[in-house]
Amino acid sequence: MFIERDLMRIIKSGIKQSPIVAIIGPRQSGKSTLIKKIFPDYVYLDMQDADIFDFANKDPKGFLATYLDRAGVIIDEAQYAPNLFSQLKVEVDKNPKPGYYILSGSQNFLLHEKISESLAGRVYLYTLLPLSIKELKQANLLAERAEDQIYKGFYPRVYQPQISAHDYYENYISTYVERDIRSIRNIDNILAFKQFMQLCALRTGTTLNYSDLASSCGISVSTAKSWLGLLETSLILFLLPSYHDNLGKRITKSPKLYFYDVGLAARLMNVDLETIIQKRTIYGALFENMVIVDIIKNFNAQGLRSGLTFFRDVNKNEIDLILEFGGKTKVIEIKASGTVNRTFFQTLTWFRKQTQNSQEAVVIYGGDQNQNRSDGELISWKNLENVI
Repeated sequence: MFIERDLMRIIKSGIKQSPIVAIIGPRQSGKSTLIKKIFPDYVYLDMQDADIFDFANKDPKGFLATYLDRAGVIIDEAQYAPNLFSQLKVEVDKNPKPGYYILSGSQNFLLHEKISESLAGRVYLYTLLPLSIKELKQANLLAERAEDQIYKGFYPRVYQPQISAHDYYENYISTYVERDIRSIRNIDNILAFKQFMQLCALRTGTTLNYSDLASSCGISVSTAKSWLGLLETSLILFLLPSYHDNLGKRITKSPKLYFYDVGLAARLMNVDLETIIQKRTIYGALFENMVIVDIIKNFNAQGLRSGLTFFRDVNKNEIDLILEFGGKTKVIEIKASGTVNRTFFQTLTWFRKQTQNSQEAVVIYGGDQNQNRSDGELISWKNLENVI
């Protein structure tokens, strides 16, 4: 079953403008399925195939020359063949045919200095995250309750028949740790790294304290920072920066930690659906995570970069999300509750007065209603595409 992805339209536009289009995203976010759907006539080359990898790695010039007469070339899991990138530069400089090379990878391989230098000015980059709420809704697959949706998560394969969310995420974690991480960096203590991932999940939606995280895992602060970098590069988690303006030293400067998929975060927390329903603190953190990452997905689907931050001061005044885009600012409060309370807008009103800006106030909550109120806009978690 193919679930239509909103990113398709932007990719089809990008291939008309750039000789190389790169699609990155977490493993199993649907990259291979999507590019095969968009480019059915292109030759598909998977760098996880030993023979293909060996040819590409040892003779990149001969490898690319083999496919010059095709409609186009898809190089999947391109991060495994870094030797190809310099030769790709040579080929597209000789013949800059738009959209001829499609690269995909489950790491942000363009963060690698040599690769970014080779492809500078020659590549359009897109990020495909797991399914969005809008995409699930369009496919009639969105859960009625936010709790059920959080537990199931958003990876496409979870929506195949006969697949258990619990079993899927257990396998995902094992495969990621045992194969993907080892291919990126040699980590001696895999058990400690897995525990580190679990500790990160338990800190979902909280401000990051490197010392606390490191000591809880029994590792050094430098190791904790290095491992966090791996998880960010692999698009497993991300750090939301704090808001900085003219409010002085009272602002919390540490970032907040979130996962790109709440189903994965819930499994790492070792919580089941019943726990998510009953433990409202856990549910609230995962609900907030789901909302923020879905807004990021909606930006990605339009080929836009999101300017997202959060605000917290020493007096514990907090704005869950500040969205700055196109000269406008939206201050967003995220409430997991399924019922509306007028106090939801209090902190937003306070913040707007403090900054003396004409921000739009938005509350996203766990219910089904969408309302325009005098205090601001109320948006259901099921309609997050309306935020941007």
